Amino acid sequence: MSNSLRVLTEPTIEPVTLAEAKLHARIDTSADDVEIAVMITAARVLIERHTRRSLINQTFRFQMDEFPHDNIRLPRSPLVEISVGGSYTYAMPRIRYYDNNATQQTLTYSTGFELDLYDNPPRLNLLPNVIWPVSQVSKQKAVEVDFVAGYGTTAASVPALLRMAIMMLVSHWYEHRTAVDVGAGTELPLAVDTILKLYGSGDYQ
Repeated sequence: MSNSLRVLTEPTIEPVTLAEAKLHARIDTSADDVEIAVMITAARVLIERHTRRSLINQTFRFQMDEFPHDNIRLPRSPLVEISVGGSYTYAMPRIRYYDNNATQQTLTYSTGFELDLYDNPPRLNLLPNVIWPVSQVSKQKAVEVDFVAGYGTTAASVPALLRMAIMMLVSHWYEHRTAVDVGAGTELPLAVDTILKLYGSGDYQ
């Protein structure tokens, strides 16, 4: 069974501002502001991929060829429960699938499955005595789950350690911008690597 994950809605802000990154790196010129802004985004993406966590809320679509035998484990956390309203036109997580008549169906939350928001990775759990429906045979990506993951919609909602990791990465990249910098080292800073391991292991929420 093959799975895929794609972003439907990117975060509206970055967890660290340009001013914060420059202050941490002790940069007092505006000549490299565009490059530093790109570094902030790149640092955030790297951290999200290493930890399998979204920092600022993002909307994802997780696709599977068929339902699993047990619970659905989502590839990004922390999971957010979303109600219809504002910029959201449907409640999430939402599960849709193609049945054997090639008709797309929607599963109803709370009558078909329940959320485990705090597990790592977060899960969509079957209710007692309930099984997943049968999806269309041999159809690729017959099952899709739309969900929101993130710590919130503001930088203040992101854990301080993860924000610090972004600033340390930006500072490191700004100081070592060549492909190979002999003597300086090209690995992640030790403190950043430690933070990524803490959050990637699931020990920290």
